[in-house]
Amino acid sequence: MLATACLLGSCRTEPARQSELAQIWRLRGTLVGVESTNVRPGPGRVAQRLRLTSSTGLVATGRLLAPAAPGCYPAVLLQDGREENSDVIGRLPADYGDVVVLSLDYPPEIPYAIRPREVVTHSGTLRRAGWEIPQLFSLGAAYLGRRRDTDMARLALVATSFAVPFATIAAAADTAFRNVALIYGAGDLPSVVAANLDFDPAMLRRPAAWLISRPFTDLEPERFIALIAPRPILMVNGIDDPQMPSAAVRALFDAAAEPKSLVWLHTGHLMPGDSSLIQSLVDTAFARLPVLQQPPASGHCRP
Repeated sequence: MLATACLLGSCRTEPARQSELAQIWRLRGTLVGVESTNVRPGPGRVAQRLRLTSSTGLVATGRLLAPAAPGCYPAVLLQDGREENSDVIGRLPADYGDVVVLSLDYPPEIPYAIRPREVVTHSGTLRRAGWEIPQLFSLGAAYLGRRRDTDMARLALVATSFAVPFATIAAAADTAFRNVALIYGAGDLPSVVAANLDFDPAMLRRPAAWLISRPFTDLEPERFIALIAPRPILMVNGIDDPQMPSAAVRALFDAAAEPKSLVWLHTGHLMPGDSSLIQSLVDTAFARLPVLQQPPASGHCRP
């Protein structure tokens, strides 16, 4: 559901943000098609590859893991970086709990790595693809709402690193996400981009980051994060993470409204193959999301 109250003017937000959130909802459309293929599951789970189609022609692909036993379960839309797309779902530890987990792929126009010249040259295409990502996340929520085993009163959005800005916008637009966890994310996009550039001389990284970031200022999560309230926000970050400067982390956290919490771990940035860190992050985030700890609410799962 769109943040209707804000769009009707009862929230003190600038008209541009209201228009952008309304546009996400319109372009997302309604879910009209679901194609699923069973793949090899883990113990006690069902695994599927999915293709979701909306009334506007939007297409989302991804992967799903769900408990095999019938029930009324909490759900998580889990989104990580561009490198693994929905395959990140395969990185979940075996004991993450009785939760329905969906992960979606990113638009193919989104690059796997930051290349300043390509970003500047194709900024229009990248910006359009960037705005499509929150639509995909919201379409994923619509799909979860159709499942008989999903308790939509207990739906959380968990985003890591690259996915954080898009998840913030999606949660601001779609109140179906009852809790939001932002892991290894930050605000102040130019600072984050500069921290992730590795060319020499180093003194040119900050100006290059400003140039790269300029077309995407309307995607900055600080613009939207306060609109998630009163739904809880959890941020989890690494003290020794060189890719997400602590000041940029604080910028995003300070822009959020209560209720919110920030957990610092003594770690660097998440790498795809770091199974022990993934276990720690899942344990930290899932244990602190209220909706994942609540019992099922009567009538919230389809009969």
